[in-house]
Amino acid sequence: MVEIYNWFVAHWVEIVNVITGLIAVASVIVRWTPTLKDDTALLAIIKFIAKFIALDRGVDDDKVRNEPK
Repeated sequence: MVEIYNWFVAHWVEIVNVITGLIAVASVIVRWTPTLKDDTALLAIIKFIAKFIALDRGVDDDKVRNEPK
């Protein structure tokens, strides 16, 4: 189990690059199709993955943008 963890830690950058590359290719393919069904499916996948890549910081961006300055 420790070997698996160490492998993920050592290759985290490559894993993230592969995932983002796949999402980029999928996004292009989704844009070529005329229906919105596949757009919705891809959005759900992106939201799920974003939580693990730390793109979701737990901050409500809309609330931050609407605060008075």
